[in-house]
Amino acid sequence: MRKIIFNLLFTATALACVPDEKNPVSDPNIEINTDGETLNKRITLEGSGVIEIFGADMLNGRISEEDIPAGKVPIVMVSQVNPPVIGDRELTATHVDIFGNYAYVSYNTAGPVFLGAIEIFDISDPLHPKIVSQAIFKNGDINSLSYKNGVLYAAAAFDIDQEPKINTAAQLVMVNVSNGKFISEFSKFDIEGFATVDVCTTSEDIAVASGSNGLVGLFNPKGEMHNKFPMTDLRAVKYGNEVLAALSGTEGIKLLKPSNLETILTIQNEKDIAESKRTLDMAPGLLLVSEGRNGAGIYSIPSGVLLQRLPILIKPLGVEEGDVVTNAVSYDDGKVYMANGGAGVSVSQILENDILEEIGVLGISGSSNFIKAYKDYIFVASGRKGLQILNLYEKDEIALNGGISCEGFGLYSGSSNLNINSNEKVGYAGSNVFKNVNIGGQFTFCGSLAIENSLNLNSGGVFMMNGAMVFGQFNKNRTLTINSNATMKVFGDLVIYGNLNLNSGATLEFVGEGNKVTIFGNVQKGQNVIIKGNFTDTEGKLK
Repeated sequence: MRKIIFNLLFTATALACVPDEKNPVSDPNIEINTDGETLNKRITLEGSGVIEIFGADMLNGRISEEDIPAGKVPIVMVSQVNPPVIGDRELTATHVDIFGNYAYVSYNTAGPVFLGAIEIFDISDPLHPKIVSQAIFKNGDINSLSYKNGVLYAAAAFDIDQEPKINTAAQLVMVNVSNGKFISEFSKFDIEGFATVDVCTTSEDIAVASGSNGLVGLFNPKGEMHNKFPMTDLRAVKYGNEVLAALSGTEGIKLLKPSNLETILTIQNEKDIAESKRTLDMAPGLLLVSEGRNGAGIYSIPSGVLLQRLPILIKPLGVEEGDVVTNAVSYDDGKVYMANGGAGVSVSQILENDILEEIGVLGISGSSNFIKAYKDYIFVASGRKGLQILNLYEKDEIALNGGISCEGFGLYSGSSNLNINSNEKVGYAGSNVFKNVNIGGQFTFCGSLAIENSLNLNSGGVFMMNGAMVFGQFNKNRTLTINSNATMKVFGDLVIYGNLNLNSGATLEFVGEGNKVTIFGNVQKGQNVIIKGNFTDTEGKLK
């Protein structure tokens, strides 16, 4: 839908029109900000910590709270990022692409106003993401983006009355980026239509989807469109498995040859809600499609056969039916994530024979409009509520020479509330999420461990952790307590979002080399507390 002109007063400092080393952009309608101190005021720890996952049995009331099994997918909310506010306008997060140590986030503005942004996040430290660059587009919405080989490609819509150098509202935007910075001018290239809604890269070209009455266009890296395929009500394009997939709300899914856009086959699906957000993703041999009210469709590639449809697991009370839709789908390392609007985010695991097993719904707040998973990072765009940055807290390789033996331990498959009695000596390996853990005897865990609510080491208890452990939730009164004559030994990484109580006579020991502890909550220490070993205290809380 075409937007009407709206004059917006900017209070920020005007961009100089002469490019220099700090600001390579001469376009007066694009404003660059690299003031990290200002940009990162929008990042908070609100809601951070271990995320509960509600399984299907729990959601359907088929299991009591006491019988809830321990989870197997530890996911942590790392940060909440409030959306940018330009003048009196709050932007909406639309898309994320991730490569290496950087995440690229696009924004637009709801309604008739053209106003958008691109931000670059440094995610090299998984626990401390930070915004390092921002580009504000005074007359344009940025609807999607894709990174490849040092170039960022953006799908955009501009107010052509305010942008004299372009001929169409729909635009492909290109800019060079390096080390978290924009290092060139932003180049704009015309494409038929009122808005470019999606963009991806193929092995040779850049593919774009242009709006409700538009087309799929193939551009070379010079910005020259050399092929186009007319298609109405376009929502998304995605390259993978040697095909280019294009999703229409009315024509279904076209599988196209990525070199010349010849049709390979058409997958028919139900007509979708007009002008609504939808995405595609690829897994090995699979095409993943967000299909609105129908959840996510999993199709075999190149045959196009529907293998499975993942439904939306929950329909919350008070949420309008039109907001219980799968807006986006994302694949990473065997897991499929679905952004289901007011029904939250769900996650499934690909098993043998390409069958997916539903794990559950993530316990995070807000509507989910877009999701991107990449190498254990999960970015969730919640519209005007900004971004939620999550991390899949799994450690694949366990060191065996840290002084904490892991030999002979099996997987745990019991309750999410674990109790180790004073006469017990127990050990497990793998990946688990517990609600509460109470240790009176000796407990060893090797792998990836997350604990939501409480961890209590009674007097005489010993807890040995080899791998990666995360505890609690920030500012939610979650406490890890080590009592008198109790010992906790750690080899690896320990992250505490809640509070740490070291009562009189408690021992916290870091075994081996290269250990790291990060504590976001408060630390209380009694008398004669022993903290020893080799470790890095990233927040300085154990001094």
